[in-house]
Amino acid sequence: MEDVSPRVDVLSETIALSTCGNTKNIIITAMDVKGPFDVQAGEEAARRASQSFPQLMSCIREVSSRGVHYLEWERRLDEPLPVFLAEMPESCRTDNLLDDMIRVMKPRLERDWDLFRQIAVEFHFIRLGPERNLMASVCHHVAGDGGTASESGREFLLNYHQIMRGSKPEWAKDEPALSTVRKRPVRTQLKGWAETIRESHRGFMQIFERPLEPIGTGSKTDLSQHLAKRLLSEEQSAAVFFSALQSGVNFVDSLTACANLAIDTWNSRRGGKSGLLTTAMTVNTRGRFSEYDTPNNSSVIVFRSLPEQRKDPSDFLRHLARMRIRHFREQRDVTMLHNIRRLNRSLRLFPYHVRRLLMHLFLQNHRFSIAVTLLGTVWPKLVNGRPTGDSSVTTSADLEVSEVHGIGYKLHSGTRLLLIAYAYRNRLNLILEAAGSLFTREETESFLDLIVEMLFSDILVMDGARGRRSTGSSRRSIGGEASQA
Repeated sequence: MEDVSPRVDVLSETIALSTCGNTKNIIITAMDVKGPFDVQAGEEAARRASQSFPQLMSCIREVSSRGVHYLEWERRLDEPLPVFLAEMPESCRTDNLLDDMIRVMKPRLERDWDLFRQIAVEFHFIRLGPERNLMASVCHHVAGDGGTASESGREFLLNYHQIMRGSKPEWAKDEPALSTVRKRPVRTQLKGWAETIRESHRGFMQIFERPLEPIGTGSKTDLSQHLAKRLLSEEQSAAVFFSALQSGVNFVDSLTACANLAIDTWNSRRGGKSGLLTTAMTVNTRGRFSEYDTPNNSSVIVFRSLPEQRKDPSDFLRHLARMRIRHFREQRDVTMLHNIRRLNRSLRLFPYHVRRLLMHLFLQNHRFSIAVTLLGTVWPKLVNGRPTGDSSVTTSADLEVSEVHGIGYKLHSGTRLLLIAYAYRNRLNLILEAAGSLFTREETESFLDLIVEMLFSDILVMDGARGRRSTGSSRRSIGGEASQA
């Protein structure tokens, strides 16, 4: 068990301050498992797993020194882990399991999660049938990101196996929990005052941008969040990956391009005009910058495009690939973290309740057309030290993990569309999260179908690769190349 600094890191502090109103900032990793499940062993496994993550078993407190306010972790390792049991028989389910799961957990998800008094994690066991269960690790984003949630789920399965069998599983030594956390360390570029001022100004001016969004018929007063998921077959997943590979780009470039082109196509079919589109791409910085190697290891890089840049889809794909490489070379991800740190420091003269209001208003006005998060492979199997699209963690005692659902519930941005992609057991998972104020449930499903349609079309295939699309071997995986994003 690794301890962390008592001072809350800059990103976690921002998330804590932005958790207000309809912004809940919750990360969910739910495992769909089949087989006989021992509830008592599951509860004990959940408790042991949570003990491995001190920040999850913590509250926060505000500390003031010489008129400056900041947040610290307050360890609560002896605090009882909240564990909840629920039944969801087939007669009570719809054809959207994610929405059903959220409905069952909604009283907990919608509450005001008081981080000053309540630890940042809880577990939910939802019985779907005699030998089918959902096991969900639910943590507040303040204490971890998608990588933390994935590690927590893996630790739960490891402890459950050890309780039931008396020894650790064969996959206990396999790491990491997500392929995208394997980053090469780089040195932060030193920048002068002029560049620092330009970066701060650019970041500040982004809050005044109002990029286009897909046209939807959601109600402005609808505070719900709709979820849609598509699970591709192994052959489909390999085809999508190799299409990007043959075009000489990264899969995340193809995913981002398809998301943007889907907005253009969607709006065109509804008589809307084209215009500026902005995409926030989540970046995992774990191991990349030592000064930000904290429980929350996420940043974003932002892509902007005008209609003329998207006129030729293959040229647009090349443009995105070049911009992504350029953004990483210029360390735009760490620039975003620097801007957040400057914002936090500028507010530290105010007490927590005032800072919370100001931060929430700032982030809610920071809009993007869509956000894209590529998590890579969940619990990847390594071949020659490199992650693949296959997963090493598929069983625990007598349980088989058939599917993994990774969800961000009402995260801390005014962005109303979030596309999440990851691989599990060589199969690509695509989850679209849409605010009820933008889309109806049916529109959320239809828009995700349009993105999938774009992924399988030939519009993004470069001329040199056209006609050479191949399913190939899924051992060369989404997870493997995503780790280089």
